[in-house]
Amino acid sequence: MTARFAPRAPGFMVAPHEAYRALRAQGPIFHEADTGIFYVLDHALAIEVLRAPERFSSAVDRAGMRAGGLPAEVQAIRAKGWPLAPTLSHNDGPSHDAFRALVAPLFMPRGLATIRPFIASRVAELAKRIAPCEQIEFVSAFAVPLPIAVIGEILGMRHLGDDTLKRWSDAFADELGFLTSDARAVEIARLTLACHQAMMALVDARRGSDGADAITLLANATIAGRPLEAGEILSLLTQLLVAGNETTTATLAFALLRLAKTPGLWARLSADRALLPRFIEEVLRLDCPIQGQFRRAVADTRLGGIAIPAGSLLHLRFASANRDERVFGPDDDTVRLDGKPAAPHLAFGMGLHFCVGAALSRFELTIALEALLDRFAGVSLAAEQGALPFRTHFHHRNLLALPLVFRA
Repeated sequence: MTARFAPRAPGFMVAPHEAYRALRAQGPIFHEADTGIFYVLDHALAIEVLRAPERFSSAVDRAGMRAGGLPAEVQAIRAKGWPLAPTLSHNDGPSHDAFRALVAPLFMPRGLATIRPFIASRVAELAKRIAPCEQIEFVSAFAVPLPIAVIGEILGMRHLGDDTLKRWSDAFADELGFLTSDARAVEIARLTLACHQAMMALVDARRGSDGADAITLLANATIAGRPLEAGEILSLLTQLLVAGNETTTATLAFALLRLAKTPGLWARLSADRALLPRFIEEVLRLDCPIQGQFRRAVADTRLGGIAIPAGSLLHLRFASANRDERVFGPDDDTVRLDGKPAAPHLAFGMGLHFCVGAALSRFELTIALEALLDRFAGVSLAAEQGALPFRTHFHHRNLLALPLVFRA
């Protein structure tokens, strides 16, 4: 099982599906010899793992996988803060369920109805800044500002500034990518401490008060009959901050890239808005913003006929599973709007750890794309643009810039 596969290399995220396709042709699981990681590439096997938390645990220290460990200066900065507790993505079983139940109402229909006017207002504000027939860098002008403002509003932190929240979120996301330089690792530690200090100050100020924001909710919540500890609150808030903007930002950019590159797609969606939800799901499937998630084998087991020793790390490569030829047909990178989807995609995971904010992301994407379809007649890539820049990251796939021209 050998193939050219470099998920940590600069440029890999430009077209990762090409590497996944080559690996799938060899087998459903790829074993990376130097790290020992088993990459699960197959849709059915990924679902098998996701549905068996008793065999494959989510208790994996992702941030601790950085090559060379953490610099001493990082450890010294961390010692000034709060150790985070396992709550959602790094947690299993009943404990995970209890923490998820605390924040899930924020993303249920009533919570989405509450935030809808804010989303619509922010979308309208950003769309009005786009001048027809003039080049715009869409990521920084629209795809980043919308989701970070929305999650900031939900958390109750937007008064601290969207740019500040985005810097903090990027720091957390970079840490999870475990590809940072020592200098960036130190910067991340400082940003993390500043963010957590700001969060705890707001938590302390809002204890005993009423409010619908996440900080007020968690400041006054109990679990197993006791108040939440600082490490539990910070773990939940940090995960909501990152997950609440990364996926939506990436998917917005990928959606516009596909609209700009696919002749007739804008006109078809504009004429038949009932196709928009299917379009969004296809973008999530094909341009999976989160490439996958880790799991740890609880005991010696077998998966797809391959022996997985106890303690082994598996990386469920959702981006590969979402293009599995045996499920979705030929991996031709085509958006398919007709007919019933062959199977659920895994962009938001599945089972116990299905993304708690998936409904919010879909909600934002729908409102944003509706507004752009209403306001403009089409979109194209700006002339004389070179290769599009992608973030270097093990988990996340994001466009760093997308120069577009919208037509009136």
